[in-house]
Amino acid sequence: MPLHAVAYVSDAIEGIETSDIDQILQAAVGFNKVAGVTGVLMFDGQRFLQYFEGPEDGVDSVFQRVFNARIHTNLRELARGPVDARHFPRWTMASAAVDPAALARIADAPWQGFESRPVAGGDTLVGFGYLLAAWTGVSGELEPAAVTLGS
Repeated sequence: MPLHAVAYVSDAIEGIETSDIDQILQAAVGFNKVAGVTGVLMFDGQRFLQYFEGPEDGVDSVFQRVFNARIHTNLRELARGPVDARHFPRWTMASAAVDPAALARIADAPWQGFESRPVAGGDTLVGFGYLLAAWTGVSGELEPAAVTLGS
């Protein structure tokens, strides 16, 4: 079955608490498992950046939930399309708090689909490359466990 993915960035509503995010994440984990979707969510206190992957119908279902969520505004899709393999196969939705500069580096980099190599003619990673780098350890392997945002 072909895999698809979506990456987006959005602004958190004013006054959002980490406990609100934790509740949403708990619901998302169950929904994503049923939809066959895995991925990651980053939050810098003001903005979200999320990437998720799975079968196209599952990704579409998750994206509809995300799009209709009231915890954020100004959703901007960074990339959408097919992927060759899952990049986050173990996490129905891992989450991490990040500093604003790290999130900005990912969101503001050029996004050329889900390519992770440097931009042609340079050594600057594309957005997806920065996203993968944020979730990998020194060895280049995905970190074994994700941190929840508020708990």
